Order: sequence, then C-alpha cells, then structure tokens
Amino acid sequence: MLTPFQVRKLMKLFSMYDACNLGVLKLSDFERLAQRLSELRGWKPGTADYEQIMNKFLFRWGRMRAEVKEKVNHGLHSQIDLEEWLAYHDVVLADKTYREEIVGLAESVFNVVDVDDSGHLSKEEWATLFRVYNIPVIYVNETFEKIDRNQDGVLTKDEVLAMIQDFYYSTDPEAVGNYVFGPI
Repeated sequence: MLTPFQVRKLMKLFSMYDACNLGVLKLSDFERLAQRLSELRGWKPGTADYEQIMNKFLFRWGRMRAEVKEKVNHGLHSQIDLEEWLAYHDVVLADKTYREEIVGLAESVFNVVDVDDSGHLSKEEWATLFRVYNIPVIYVNETFEKIDRNQDGVLTKDEVLAMIQDFYYSTDPEAVGNYVFGPI
C-alpha cells in the first residue's frame, strides 16, 4: 500500500510524464518525452540513438498499459489517469524486477542529458532535464544544492540512480532522492 508521501511523489511524477498536459497519460506523452530528449543530441527519427530512446519510452508505456489491464483490473485503453497510475505503482513497486526497469530508464535519460559525455551532470545539464520534463527551472538551484551532497558541483550516474530509487521507494521525507525533481 502506498503511503500518502509516496502518493505525493507519484503525483509529481505523473505531471512530469504528462508531456501534453492533458491530465491523463497517453502514448503521445511518452513519444514527446523521447523526442525532447533526442532533440538535445540532435538525433533524428530513424537513427539508432533516436530509436533506442524511443523504444525505452514505448516499452515503459506498453508495460504500464498491460499492468493496468492485468493487475489493476482496468480495461486496456489509450490513456491512463491518475488513479490508474497510482494503482499501477502500488503493484509494480512491490515487484523487484521493476527496480531494474526504473534504473534502466533513468540510466538512459542520464546518458542523453549528459550532453558533453563527461559521465556526470552539471547544474546546467540538470536544468535541461527539468525543461524536458516540464519541471519549473526556478527550482534547479535549490534542488541541485540539496542533491549534490558532496557539493562538488556535479552529479555522477551512481548518485543520480541512487536518488531515483529513493524517489520511488523511500518513505522517509528527509531522503535526498525526494528532492531530485524539485519540491513535492
């Protein structure tokens, strides 16, 4: 059972995935996010890099729709509302294999946003991530200061992946990962 705090975090995540800002998630939201990420690198449709990031997002969409249909007992339809999103996460967060999916997608996004291929994200690259996911960039400075625990001015892939897992799984309101996408 999701805690009220987890529900708040998942509502934030829902709004990030709602790229078309319609209050429901559709295939077009996932395609739009993959396109925005591809534009950061200048990847065009048909290139291997573009198709790889698109396939990651389409896999996530497909899995979510199938899980909502099968485990949440809702019919298969072309959109997912907030109630279904929360019910879906209540089920999949208990599944250990889902953790691998989260890490895989987060790693792919990290690699795309790391536009200089340095192996870490600067504050400017973090701001780019916020723009891709429609998070107000006014929160970048505050967020980056909280999540850059060693204050070295960059976030390594391992740091980001650990924070993403905290965001999804932690019920501790003080966990650093809770701040990864700005205020909850």
